[in-house]
Amino acid sequence: MPELVEAYCPECEDETVHTLLRGGTNQVVRCRECNTTHTITHRKEKTRKLKVVVSRENTTRRCIITRREGEEVCAGDEFIIESVDGEPSIVRVTSIESHERRVECAEVGEIDAIWARDVSSVLLKISLNLGAVTKPIKYVVHGDKELVIGREERYKNITYVVKKIKLRDGGFVWREGRKVLAKDIKRVFASLNTDKTHSKNVNKKKSLRGAFNGSR
Repeated sequence: MPELVEAYCPECEDETVHTLLRGGTNQVVRCRECNTTHTITHRKEKTRKLKVVVSRENTTRRCIITRREGEEVCAGDEFIIESVDGEPSIVRVTSIESHERRVECAEVGEIDAIWARDVSSVLLKISLNLGAVTKPIKYVVHGDKELVIGREERYKNITYVVKKIKLRDGGFVWREGRKVLAKDIKRVFASLNTDKTHSKNVNKKKSLRGAFNGSR
């Protein structure tokens, strides 16, 4: 698998993920955003390989990352790793083990292992209020997708309005206009927008049943 590095891209004018084409002091890299190939000067630094256990829903995998000595890693930090299919994935640190203790932050040289969650894409869980009953919906979205209190969202042939959001840290967001990224959401509480849920030629009951069955 090709090695990935973060570097400044002169074409994108920003820090982006690059594929390392040739190592050494003057490294040749290719930007994965615009495919521009250029060189970067690599200053040799002391590094250390760290074990990372990455979870995604009900699965886990182990990988190795390289970080600079002296760098501090904290719960909540995000960094890029290479996924199984060779594409870069964004993971968020959830826990750190240092000297057989769980800590919030630690320097690289003091870290035994890191636990992280893949937040490139996440399973969005919706509790949809239908009046007398509440129906669950689950579907995958990009981790950086914004959900806004009071705004309409659409899944298949269902249009719903976001009413309240439970955060992964246990808090709630309910003020209209507040934005939350999908990767920070534990559950969304929503109501059905009946005016936009069905197309003209689709029976309401069949439409809802098909959507809910498909979300399981």
